[in-house]
Amino acid sequence: MIHSLRKHWPLIGIALLAILVGLHLFRAPRQSKEGSSGPAAAMEKGLKLEDIHYSQDDPDDRVKWFLDAKEATLSDDKQVISFRHFKLRLEPENRPRVELEGENGAFHRNSGEIHLHGALRGSTDDGYRFATESAIYSQKKSCLETHDPVKITGPFFALEGRGLLLNVEKETLIILSDVTALIDKGLPVL
Repeated sequence: MIHSLRKHWPLIGIALLAILVGLHLFRAPRQSKEGSSGPAAAMEKGLKLEDIHYSQDDPDDRVKWFLDAKEATLSDDKQVISFRHFKLRLEPENRPRVELEGENGAFHRNSGEIHLHGALRGSTDDGYRFATESAIYSQKKSCLETHDPVKITGPFFALEGRGLLLNVEKETLIILSDVTALIDKGLPVL
């Protein structure tokens, strides 16, 4: 038996090495998932944060904006902030504030655009509400824009259409096409 063990020793060593490598490979994915909560792991895939508040209140910008989100991820190059379950508040000087809520989005620092997606609901301080599926807010133009169907309600009317261009700074609104309007009969005479 000892002679047979000496003869097959290289094969037994290779088999034991293969078993050890196999066990290491099966454990490695579980360890990396479980151990990914540290700062070093977060930096590898982008920094992840929970319950964030981000403000863009540069005095040179005409519209200040504030973002609250349940979850956010900063890209490796720190140029894109992706977020989920958010509230975005746009505050132009001496104009009504606009608030938006939605499922997810991303702020692109280079372009100054905020891409918003998923059951967007918006409101203004002066009583208007709107809903659409996605929109882009351009910090440079101070405009919120979408090409998706949109619904708007106000104190005396309701509108439906396709596409929206809302200049937050100038307080102008354009519905791009397929507009249907319902005006309340109780409108005061001007």
